[in-house]
Amino acid sequence: MIPSTPFESREKRPPVRGFVARLGREGIEAYEELATLLRLLGSSLRAAVAPGKAARGAVHRVTLAQIVFTGAEGLPFVTATALVLGATLMLQMRVAAPGLPGEIVGKVLVTLVLRELAPLVTAIIVASRSGTAIATEIGNMKASLEVLGLASMGIDPARYVVLPRLIAVVVSVLVLMVYFGILSLLGAFALAAVFGTPDLGSIRAGLADTLGAPDLILFALKGMGCGAVVAAICCHYGMQVTGSITEVPMLTGKAVIRAVLGCVLYSFGATLAFYSLVGTPASQM
Repeated sequence: MIPSTPFESREKRPPVRGFVARLGREGIEAYEELATLLRLLGSSLRAAVAPGKAARGAVHRVTLAQIVFTGAEGLPFVTATALVLGATLMLQMRVAAPGLPGEIVGKVLVTLVLRELAPLVTAIIVASRSGTAIATEIGNMKASLEVLGLASMGIDPARYVVLPRLIAVVVSVLVLMVYFGILSLLGAFALAAVFGTPDLGSIRAGLADTLGAPDLILFALKGMGCGAVVAAICCHYGMQVTGSITEVPMLTGKAVIRAVLGCVLYSFGATLAFYSLVGTPASQM
């Protein structure tokens, strides 16, 4: 098992031969890694209600600093991506289906931008930017024995290191998702206004007809879920560093790749559950 606590050493396992044996070993290691990640996440959530005013103050300061880095400093990347994506989507609809009614365009914007692209693209941006920084920072802390020093002084690393980043990434993803969705719609509206079709009033009518309370619930669930996936996976892999600084870039790359994959799978599962409960887009058009 690959440990995530600051005082354990990496367990050595003998090599295996044969496809079945390797497949079994990979399955066991994947299960153990998932269990380790869930334990780290559970200990971080339990630390949120632990007593200690001084500790809560320190956690708040680290959380606010992480929100500034993840959310505020990430606005330029989200702004450019959202505007271009919204305009590109409108352009592609004009090319693929000229004369498409504005009401249908509005429904497509809700279905693609608000339900799918805004949560997923925002999570990918955060994972590639802030997730990399989180995994690298925690990995360097592990390699330089800072995490071990915190534990030796009685400071819970899950509370001081993991919990602030978990909260900050979830909050930042939620806020950036709303910002991304608004700017994407503005980019689509701007391109429609430049070409003069479809009519902006009919697009807004299609948006209003399709967007409802279930969409807001799905939006919030995707934001919280994707933010938690990014933060938990990146913190987990940062904690996997066992003392060698050379492990940091390798585990950071693995963290970002798996965080993006986790967000894609979570988003697909949430969408599938959503349409099974409220119906398919075709039934709403």
